Order: sequence, then C-alpha cells, then structure tokens
Amino acid sequence: MNRILIVFIAMFGLVSCANATSPTYTLYRNSRLDPAARIHWASFDADDSGAGSNDYNRANCEMTIDLLRANLRALNDGAEPVRFWCEIGDYRA
Repeated sequence: MNRILIVFIAMFGLVSCANATSPTYTLYRNSRLDPAARIHWASFDADDSGAGSNDYNRANCEMTIDLLRANLRALNDGAEPVRFWCEIGDYRA
C-alpha cells in the first residue's frame, strides 16, 4: 500500500511540474515570393518553471517579432513585404 501511495505522489508531482512550464511557441514568416508561405524562423521552448509564469515563451516570441519589425523598418523603410507571427506549439510544416 505504501508503494502505491509513493508512486501516486511522485506522479502527481511530475504532472504539477509539467503544467508549470510555458508552452512552446514557434515563430514563422512568409516569403517575398509567396506571401502564403509558412517559413520556420525560430522556436521558443524554454523551461521557465521557476519564473512562475506560463507566458514566458509567448512573450519572447512576440518581443522577437517587435525587434524584427523595427529592424525591417530601419533597413528598408517598411518596403519589404515580410510578415512574422507566432503560433503555439512545435514547428509544423
């Protein structure tokens, strides 16, 4: 009986830890040649279980988009028709 209780507590602890991490976000961009293309640019899958937030990876993905857009504006005055966006989950073609 004690073994069952120990296994149950260990499994509960693992599930609790898994829920504390931020979900993975993937950054995509389109192409100048094909505006409907989904090109993988980066994945954000940091384990932030110590940070106490479930938005860590989403926030980093969105911050990266802001930086990329600012760089595009500075380099070509916004003339480059490139769009960046974040999606929750791992890379999907």
